[in-house]
Amino acid sequence: MKISQVILLVLVTWWGSSCSSVRPITWPLESVASVGGHTVTISGNPQVVKQPTPAIAFDGIDDGLLVHANPIVGAEEFTIEVEFKPRAAWPANVEQRFLHIEDLALGQRRLLLELRLNNRGQWYADFFMRTEKAALTLIDSTQAHPVGEWATMTMVYKDKKLQGYVNGRLELSGDIEYLPIPASANTSIGTRMDQRSWFNGEIRSVKAWPKAILPKQ
Repeated sequence: MKISQVILLVLVTWWGSSCSSVRPITWPLESVASVGGHTVTISGNPQVVKQPTPAIAFDGIDDGLLVHANPIVGAEEFTIEVEFKPRAAWPANVEQRFLHIEDLALGQRRLLLELRLNNRGQWYADFFMRTEKAALTLIDSTQAHPVGEWATMTMVYKDKKLQGYVNGRLELSGDIEYLPIPASANTSIGTRMDQRSWFNGEIRSVKAWPKAILPKQ
């Protein structure tokens, strides 16, 4: 085996487990009454869309779901993945923050999965982490993807390294120390928790692993 192959094998083993070895917390978005068995506070009128796999549609104006749960509670490393389909909503919804985990009463510690639209029918990813000690934004407008298609965004954290994947491909990476978000935190879907930067499109599922997982392409 070549030295380069050995190094790659070591890195893969260190960074992530296989998806089959660690079972995720899975929240399929198929009802607005509850998400993943947790109670929900509804904003606006998000609609369940019956397709081959159900999803919830958000209008980019005032639709949102506040799930009263923290899917990464207690985790020192984690993976969060959202499957979604953004609409062509430029310039009305340029900045869209569609997953936000935080206890607003405590503040400081939060995670967000976001996207930005451009005027060419494309979107690009934005991953954000904040603690009372530091903040990190991972964004690159040159790595754009077409609107109107299903996609995944995956945030992976381990050993002071935050990585952002789109459709299983690593796009962004940066250094920050994660400080655990408490069990009292909620998860906002379709909007920032303070009800701005609304998502315009459909979201099919949210998954979370208490480990750093290499996403599937």
